[in-house]
Amino acid sequence: MDASTIPSRIRLARANCGLSQTEMARRLGVNRATVAHWEREEGFTPTIEHLHRMSGVLGVAFAWLAQGETPPAEPAVRGSRARLEEKMIELSKHLPVSFLASVVALMENAETYL
Repeated sequence: MDASTIPSRIRLARANCGLSQTEMARRLGVNRATVAHWEREEGFTPTIEHLHRMSGVLGVAFAWLAQGETPPAEPAVRGSRARLEEKMIELSKHLPVSFLASVVALMENAETYL
C-alpha cells in the first residue's frame, strides 16, 4: 500500500493494527465519519493533537504518521493490541475496584510520558 500521504499512512497503520474505522474512532473519541474523512485523499487533515493520539493508538511514530519520515512500527502480532485490551477487560472483572482505580491512575500518569 502506498504511504506517501497522511490519509494513506492512516489507512495503512489502522489496517496493520487490525482496527476498524469504528474501533479507531472509539479509541480516539471521534465519530467514525471523521476517521473516514481522514483516510480519504480529498478529506480533511487531522489536527496535530489527533495525529499525536493516533500515533499512540496505532503504535507508529508520530513523525512517520505526520510526515512519512520513518517506517511504521509493525505490531509483532496482527491485532495484538486489541487482544491485550480484551484480556485486560476480562481480567478486570475479577479484581477489586480499588485495584482497578490504581491501575487506571497508573495508566493516566504513563500517558503524560508518551
